[in-house]
Amino acid sequence: MSYPSYLEYFSSSIENVSTATFKIAPTSNNAVSSHQQIQFLLPQNSLVDFRKLRMQFQVTSAGSFTRLPAHASAFFNRISVEVGGQTISSFENANVLDEILRNNLQIEVDPVNEHSTIQRKNDPFSATAIAAAETYPTDDNKAFFSIDLGTLARSIQPSIVALMMLPQVTVTLHLAENAVCASPSNIDTLANFIAAGSQGTYSIVNANLIAECYDVADGSLMAMYQQTMQDQGYLELTYENWTSFSDVFNQVTRFSSSAQSLNKIVATFRRGSGVVPLAAAYNAANGAVAVRGYNNALIASAANVGFQADALGQPETQGAEYQSAFFTGTAPIVAASLTGGVPKVSTLEPTLNFSINSVQMPSYNCKASGWYDATKSGWGVSRTKSNSLAEFMLHRFSICQRLDLPDSKALRVMSGLNLKASNANLTLEVTGNASAATTVDNCLVFLASSNIMRVGLGKQIQILH
Repeated sequence: MSYPSYLEYFSSSIENVSTATFKIAPTSNNAVSSHQQIQFLLPQNSLVDFRKLRMQFQVTSAGSFTRLPAHASAFFNRISVEVGGQTISSFENANVLDEILRNNLQIEVDPVNEHSTIQRKNDPFSATAIAAAETYPTDDNKAFFSIDLGTLARSIQPSIVALMMLPQVTVTLHLAENAVCASPSNIDTLANFIAAGSQGTYSIVNANLIAECYDVADGSLMAMYQQTMQDQGYLELTYENWTSFSDVFNQVTRFSSSAQSLNKIVATFRRGSGVVPLAAAYNAANGAVAVRGYNNALIASAANVGFQADALGQPETQGAEYQSAFFTGTAPIVAASLTGGVPKVSTLEPTLNFSINSVQMPSYNCKASGWYDATKSGWGVSRTKSNSLAEFMLHRFSICQRLDLPDSKALRVMSGLNLKASNANLTLEVTGNASAATTVDNCLVFLASSNIMRVGLGKQIQILH
């Protein structure tokens, strides 16, 4: 019989542990802009904690009143990880997935160095006025921004990886297009801030990777690794692997998977034309997007609290909240069926469903607004970042279908849907009230699966998808 830890008296020790933190310079040019890349080579003879890897960098911008996107990871469309020249993780629109994860409280944002908001007049680092484009000093290797290295670094287990057992690990960050920035016509009024000006541009400078490394000098850890390799032929590392698909959503989007453990299907939609809440397509020049339900005009009079037009009265909505159009997820519903972002009286609301080899999920026709509860269940949360249904439907709309058991990832248990026997046909489609659905919006689908990397003698690796 075993007892819980709070009833047991014990201690243990690991001797001869040493730690060190290193700054790793990129292999590429110090100044890069949209569609270019930054590459790092990880140290080969150390234990590195992947969850504590951070890239620090600085951002400059050009344009009359350019505003940088909320969240520092927004600048990176793809983060590729290669081991010995073999790609083990890489997918497009990683920055959009990060936005979905934040909206559903899967990852936290640090407002100190992750640029968590878009500000109209004051920069989010010093709260001083920004007269023109939002840009930051680059002298003395200044680096105000910081990000982790994405989904693989967050999920790999064990998180402290013995890189001496692996061939060279290379991390490449691919920069996103300039449309991730907001390009308002002016900042003097809210109307001008949400109106589009000329597309602004951005550049990244002073990039460095901060790595936290460990060593156990008595050799016992390495002996254990070597013995495991001799006994079973390899070491196993598990991580969550994501793939993505992009399509113009005209009532149905098709994609495929042959994963050995498909854990989640996630989708979001972005306006393909100037339909509420955007003035133009998501990837065109747009001003800042004012999130519905907030005091975006910043009316300060106490007599007006709770009575501003289109604003809610609770404390958390009394400040301004803005988005970049590129990251605005909106339910694929025509404007004529919406009032303030919510399906209005006497109009149809489309239903959306996933299907796997013709098996519908959920098993009922699920309305777009009904996906809110299903998505919370899929992510295992009791609420999301949204403060109203309108905010969810207009600005943070995404849907999630869970296929594995809760907490499987933390326990290193592969309990997702096994599609290894065949390349399964998957769809996301409108299953009802199709006349109320849009036909030109961009649809992004993300698939999460459990991958295994086996490391054998002689630094041989094998990836099991």
